[in-house]
Amino acid sequence: MKSYIFEHQLAVAPQQPNDKGYLTEDTLFWQHNGIAQQLALNDVVGVSVVDRQDNLPGLLVNAYPLVDSQLPTKQQRILKEYYFTCPNLEVRSQWQRAISNALVGKPIDAAIEPRHVQIIINPVSGKGQAAQIFERVRALFDKSNLEYTVAQTYSAADTKDLVYNLNSDLDGLVIVGGDGTIHDAIASLMSRPDWQTAIKIPLGVIPGGTGNGLCKTLLESSKEAYDPLNAAFLIAKGKQQSLDIAAIRQNDAKYYSFLSLAWGLISDIDIKSEKLKFLGSLRFDLYALMSIGLLRTYRGRFSFIPHSDFELSRNRAISQQGKWRVIEDEFVFLWAMNTAWAAHDMNVTPYAQLNDGAMDVLVMRKGTSRLELLTALLRCGRGQHLDLPHMEYYKVRSFRLEPLTKKGILVVDGEPVDYSPVEMKIMPHLACVNG
Repeated sequence: MKSYIFEHQLAVAPQQPNDKGYLTEDTLFWQHNGIAQQLALNDVVGVSVVDRQDNLPGLLVNAYPLVDSQLPTKQQRILKEYYFTCPNLEVRSQWQRAISNALVGKPIDAAIEPRHVQIIINPVSGKGQAAQIFERVRALFDKSNLEYTVAQTYSAADTKDLVYNLNSDLDGLVIVGGDGTIHDAIASLMSRPDWQTAIKIPLGVIPGGTGNGLCKTLLESSKEAYDPLNAAFLIAKGKQQSLDIAAIRQNDAKYYSFLSLAWGLISDIDIKSEKLKFLGSLRFDLYALMSIGLLRTYRGRFSFIPHSDFELSRNRAISQQGKWRVIEDEFVFLWAMNTAWAAHDMNVTPYAQLNDGAMDVLVMRKGTSRLELLTALLRCGRGQHLDLPHMEYYKVRSFRLEPLTKKGILVVDGEPVDYSPVEMKIMPHLACVNG
């Protein structure tokens, strides 16, 4: 850890060529032994004060830049610490506030408080390693300009109870778990009397489950590799974007989805492979091969209102009833997605956006061969399956699904729901996520 000297008063732009330190909106500049140095604020997560034995006030700037590595991702974020000394406490205080404010886009002299986030760890998600995953990234949070509290929840009821009682002025809610834990958290936020405020609490995700579709989508949209440390980095940086939520009505029940709805082959694989959960994501591959071999179809009625940006193909057998388009047929599967990724290795709907006011729906009907199904699932990881002959793709604002086969499985956000008619309507930009 190198030591540098900040001797001059803070400036937001260079005032004199020989100033040893100055700050712009996106870069920290200084000189060391007459050599110009700089640090991109995009890589910085926090700044803190430190004491030196020589009584000079110290300032520590913590950054996680991308560096070349031998990993498959080619690059990874590594902690780099920059140590500065200041001539007195007043100068140090100025620099600490200025850098901290610049990280969140505030004026350098603004009085702001550190963000406070609640971290929820689900230690039974996925392979049961969520607690260990959090310990791998805890140091990044400790070095960031945020304060946090940690709680573990061992069931859906635990998660819902904790989230229901959170203060609505919280600056963030972080889930260390899978998509099921996120589903429970959103359900609880939407059940609160102050749901319109509560659902706006920024949601961060660190992958600790099996699929982790939302986390993968957030990392991809930020051009970050899929890794818990990178997910924690996005949360620490605090950038936000809106997230569509789907309101679901089924019988007399109303609930919410952020990820997906699946029926047919896909839901069978998702739920029936639970017995192989100890294999992690490999369980889906093994059960998919078994299900394709048996190849079952399901009769149903799929009705939808197309999104304004989507043009229907004239080659599909689709009827029209008012504003609704209707498909009644034998289906192999129906898969509706709000995110581009259903899991970290499944780019199911590559054109989907988190806040485009639409669900992207994939359909395959009777007549699809086993080979084409296998090809679709193999290509799914790379998002190269949409051009297959029997693959149908729709972008919709709302839809209804009426299963007409007596036995089957319906899955919402990876969790089974009642096997009965269901209607899903998009609520654009309702929630907020870090990424």
